Amino acid sequence: MQSQLREWGSSAHLPGNGQGDMPEPSIAAVLTCFNRRDKTAACLDALLVAAERLAGRFRLHVIVTDDGGSDGTGEMLRSRFPQVEILQGDGGLYWNGGMRLAFGRALEQGHDYYLWLNDDTTLFPDCLERLLAAHDALFAGTGRGGLVAGSACNERGRVSYGGLRRKTGGKALQFYLVEPSTQFQPCESVNGNCLLVSAEAARRLGNLEKAFVHCMGDMDYGLRATRMGIPIWVMPGFAGECGNDNLLEGSYLDQTLPFAVRWKKVLSPKGLVPKAWGTFCMRHAGPWWPAYWVWPYAKIVLTSIMARLPFFSGKA
Repeated sequence: MQSQLREWGSSAHLPGNGQGDMPEPSIAAVLTCFNRRDKTAACLDALLVAAERLAGRFRLHVIVTDDGGSDGTGEMLRSRFPQVEILQGDGGLYWNGGMRLAFGRALEQGHDYYLWLNDDTTLFPDCLERLLAAHDALFAGTGRGGLVAGSACNERGRVSYGGLRRKTGGKALQFYLVEPSTQFQPCESVNGNCLLVSAEAARRLGNLEKAFVHCMGDMDYGLRATRMGIPIWVMPGFAGECGNDNLLEGSYLDQTLPFAVRWKKVLSPKGLVPKAWGTFCMRHAGPWWPAYWVWPYAKIVLTSIMARLPFFSGKA
């Protein structure tokens, strides 16, 4: 198996080439969706186009969690993509729960590779080939299966999601995106928009952590991989397109909003659920994790108070 991985692109590596009856390696693509029918359809269309380039060499199995939306996504999936395995949610899974359900199903089946994919990410046609080639190079250099992050770009061509590194200066839970280049680059964690997980890494890491609701599950997965010595690389170039929807405006970080609105947002499933945020801090912030845990909530209180004081609001 190791020699085959190191010979990516040679005839010895390609299943179905008349050199034996070894079955084609399988890739399970997993994603979750909720009320984004058109984006989900575009995502799957692009995925299948990319998979066509692997025909005869790899088998693709797609698992989608339909989290009980009301826009007809489930019906669209069944009519347009009958080859896709659909798992039904109840509307309360959110990203981490939906991905955990789909990824768990894929892990039960057992595959050679697992592709995490956001349903608002549109892959480039050569994405899967380049992800697998990147993993082959990773394996050849380290002798271990790992994770390969595919970077996404926004409409301006700037990186929006991908591999992450910690900021320096004691900022344990502040990260920056790795700008993709023409070279492979190591990183410490990942966004789950486009991520190739090897079977070896999946066996060691298991599924996404159930303590998380919407966010943080992908970053936790990457940080756990780094802690366990599982290599993570950002592949050269962009894997696809995805706009960044984590905007400050209208979020709990938006200091123009009333305190009650910000407080409701931070406690919502798409905010910083205290138990989930506490788990993330305890695992990854070191001995000062309680301070990291309380700070986002304290900051909302403090900035809301300051906004009402003439000296700070500029109304003095």
